[in-house]
Amino acid sequence: MSSRPSRGAARLAAILDALPDALLLVNCNGTVVNANHIALETFEVPGTGLVGRGLLSLLPDFDSRRIPGSIRPPDGDARTKPTRMIARRTDGSQFPVEVTSANLEDGRTPYADHQPYTGDELLMIVVRDLTGTLDTEAELARQQRQTEMILRAAAEGVVGVDTAGKIVLLNPSAAQILGYRASDLGGKELHPLIHHSRPDGTPFPYEESPIADTLRSGRKHRVRGQVLWAKDGRAVPVDLTTAPVRDGDQLVGAVMTFTDRRTYDALAARHAQLQAVLKESLRGPLEQLRAELGTLAADPAGQLWPEANQILHHLSAGYARMTTLVDNVLAYQQLDAGEAKLERGPAALDEVVAAGVDGAVELIGPGRAQFAVHAPAIEAEVDAERFAQALAHLIADVAGVDATGNAPAGGAPSGDSTIVVAAAQRGEVVRIEVRGPYAGGDPVHGPIVRGIVRAHGGVLQTHDVPGAAGGSAYVLEVPVSAKGGPVSPAATERRSATDTMNATTVMPVPSQRVRGTSEAPEAPETSEASAAAAGAAAPAGPAGGGAPAAASGGTQGSGRRARRAADGD
Repeated sequence: MSSRPSRGAARLAAILDALPDALLLVNCNGTVVNANHIALETFEVPGTGLVGRGLLSLLPDFDSRRIPGSIRPPDGDARTKPTRMIARRTDGSQFPVEVTSANLEDGRTPYADHQPYTGDELLMIVVRDLTGTLDTEAELARQQRQTEMILRAAAEGVVGVDTAGKIVLLNPSAAQILGYRASDLGGKELHPLIHHSRPDGTPFPYEESPIADTLRSGRKHRVRGQVLWAKDGRAVPVDLTTAPVRDGDQLVGAVMTFTDRRTYDALAARHAQLQAVLKESLRGPLEQLRAELGTLAADPAGQLWPEANQILHHLSAGYARMTTLVDNVLAYQQLDAGEAKLERGPAALDEVVAAGVDGAVELIGPGRAQFAVHAPAIEAEVDAERFAQALAHLIADVAGVDATGNAPAGGAPSGDSTIVVAAAQRGEVVRIEVRGPYAGGDPVHGPIVRGIVRAHGGVLQTHDVPGAAGGSAYVLEVPVSAKGGPVSPAATERRSATDTMNATTVMPVPSQRVRGTSEAPEAPETSEASAAAAGAAAPAGPAGGGAPAAASGGTQGSGRRARRAADGD
């Protein structure tokens, strides 16, 4: 019985010595009876012996039930899967290993019901030294954690795909920008989900996309002005870069990084607005104020006192324009940055519109424009102060008066110069049209109007008006209710009572009479002809709801605007 294991070991000796891992043969007593050359180098320390030692002294965590002849043989296959544990050398020093074992016998299967145990079985154990491998794995794990932290901290979106264009990596920024969760995109094709269309909405073939060319040729691409499509269908403007991923010389995928242009565009617009305020809207008035003060200082005899008084009046109006503009810009910046919130509440639209016209007069100066206003008493849930502020800047934009209170070079366009403001309710939406002698587009006024309207959940559009002096009209729409609910009964009663009036007011805004002089500044013409022209200019389309712009029985004011017109007459 003792010869059979020896003969088995001799037959395997040449094979065992050629293998790259340590191999141990263990008998039914749990003793190492043979070992290959690698095992001797791995376990045996000079001055000590390996063969004849107990297996558990070398591998303390090994499952003793697998030793042949165990009274509790393990269930399942006699071959084990690789298991990591700590091994001991013959001098007691330890090192990490991966162990695999299998039962050996001369053509018979141990532990079978029809095969009794004979005592000749051997256990073969393969031991792989992991000392260098664990160091490498630890380094790889450290690098992977570092890469994951970098990807999580990156503001840019990062998406990795395999050679089939399927997503294998998505960092948190990419998921947030696109409105997805990482689990929603893993394993799915990138192009049909987020890059299927061009900015104008036309289909974008996969073969023409940068990621497809990178996967085909291995070329890098840097593209500006692209769009990716978010989960909710929004087009997200981005600048993107694609680069190949290689394993040695083999192309195994590609990575696409993209930057959300919305943040940069908003910052650029804000910067341009502040630059325009500082360089143009404030510098011009300050230069004019300094020149006019110089004129006052150049009159030591006091011979031009009435004119000096007039100049002081203009100085006061210019100061009011500047302070109002600065206050409004700063208030909008706070709202846009999230430092301030809308304070919505029920407000009468005619009063909001009247406040907007008054605010526009402060921006463009008194006596420089006349208005045709149609504003029924509709109740809407808005931030009245900010909404009136948006209307003021929209009116000032189409008035064609710069920050110094002067008309642009070239004068006003031909045609009626009345500024039309018409409001109406359509379903659950308040619609206001503003049209003046100029097309607008000022970099100071525009962002304020768009920002406040957008904060109310509304939109600002430009409509072409054939035959109009400016060629276009601004139309803004906001929900009647912040929650989209029904109009209150009080608002319904107010609207039904005022719909029969259908009044439009032509309101010239007079300049204030200068104290100390019998002369008054030139006021705009307020003849019946100009009133009729203003009434004809009032829209019956987008904002007028089909009603005539002026009542046939004459004009009738509403609220403060009527009182201002009466006082001016």
